[in-house]
Amino acid sequence: MRTGFVFLTALVLSACGAEQHQSLSITLGDPALAITNVSVISMVDPQPWTNHTVIVRGDKITHVGPSDGAPVAANDVQIDGSGMFLIPGLADMHGHVGFDYDPAVAGERADLWLYLATGVTTVRNAAGSPAQLALAKAIDSGELIGPRLVTASVLLEGENAVWSFADKVLTPEEGRAAVRQMAADGYDAVKVYHTIDRETYAAIMDEGRRVGIPVFGHVPFEVGIEEALASDQASIEHFRGYDIDGLTPEILEIDGGRSPERFGSWLAMTDERMDQLVRATVEAGAWNCPTFVVTDMLVRAEQLPEFAAHPMARYMPGDMVARFDSSGLLEIFSPESREMLGRARPQMQKFLVKLHAAGGRLMTGTDTFPSLVPGFTLIDELATFVEAGLSPYDALAAATRDPADYLGSSATRGVIQPGMDADLVLLGANPLEDIENLWQLEGVMADGRWRTREELLDKLAELASAATEAETFLPEN
Repeated sequence: MRTGFVFLTALVLSACGAEQHQSLSITLGDPALAITNVSVISMVDPQPWTNHTVIVRGDKITHVGPSDGAPVAANDVQIDGSGMFLIPGLADMHGHVGFDYDPAVAGERADLWLYLATGVTTVRNAAGSPAQLALAKAIDSGELIGPRLVTASVLLEGENAVWSFADKVLTPEEGRAAVRQMAADGYDAVKVYHTIDRETYAAIMDEGRRVGIPVFGHVPFEVGIEEALASDQASIEHFRGYDIDGLTPEILEIDGGRSPERFGSWLAMTDERMDQLVRATVEAGAWNCPTFVVTDMLVRAEQLPEFAAHPMARYMPGDMVARFDSSGLLEIFSPESREMLGRARPQMQKFLVKLHAAGGRLMTGTDTFPSLVPGFTLIDELATFVEAGLSPYDALAAATRDPADYLGSSATRGVIQPGMDADLVLLGANPLEDIENLWQLEGVMADGRWRTREELLDKLAELASAATEAETFLPEN
């Protein structure tokens, strides 16, 4: 198990050494941007297209083809991509950003820039609030700079709710009303948790189908994995649901659903049972977002304070750095549970490989929250996919093409082709040879604007400095 902070050093050092590329800010309405002589990892072909030119006009890709004869106009801005690789923007399909957003408070947000700084151009907020809806709108309008946000509903829970910010739905009628309200409020999906009772869950799923809004999340203990799959739950988070197989609700409710007994169920799962669950998942068409990085963070919790001393900390505001010393997650996962998660991890990776081999649908996510740095952990998640046995190309697919498919956006995002949105990441080395080469970021295009590595890091340093000054001059109570 690894932490991205090791590889962040390469990003920091690369900003200070080697030949610097010109700093460009290409916005909507400017001359086209042409990235020439680059190797394109299109995600429609497992082999890179060498010596190609990609042209972007506005926020759309208008041309992809060999550099010889490419229709580059005299006034187009050109970036020489010789020796570099171009991939689609990455997607973190399980994040938590913007609970604290206040539209009345002006200024850029470091968490959003941190996502962009490692090529994350789409984030699915896996539990939402009115503040997060407002944040998504601010980004869409160009008021704020950041990745595209897809916002799930306020978390729906049952009687024994785990999270204080959740909405309790205790009857089928309340469940249906909540789904209708979340759809009317503009949320992109409904998020359910493991405390919802069986009848209410069935009503939520039925109402979701009726109003046309997907339902995803954890698998309620009373429901179980096979019934959730049969109910067309859109995606299952953290593999939570496969780890309740064969256990009674009474056992599962110990420690709020985070007991060693629960996570130990992975060790009791036979190959035959695992194959059954893989087949049921594939037949149901359900997606999975494993978030191995949050498991790894919990297993290695004793190392969290060390992260605050890392050189990358200078690009983070003080409150973000402080998360590494005080994670709320460590207070609700006992040492015994964390130890069992470590023992179960190989089984979870085995399940990932079996699921992929059978055609199961996978996407990358991080559960970014306390003790996980926005954006910088997504590359670690791809590395865990490769560590488990997937190829770098398949891991990249789970972070680019496949999330676009899940979101119903495959006609406009997720691959590099003419007509697609210009969500692009330029890398200094080939990620198909080593997935860690995703750290060799040279530039990112999102929201129709190109930003170099230097511009991204400069902005992060500026925001960190401004936050420090604000903390220094806060008036005393």
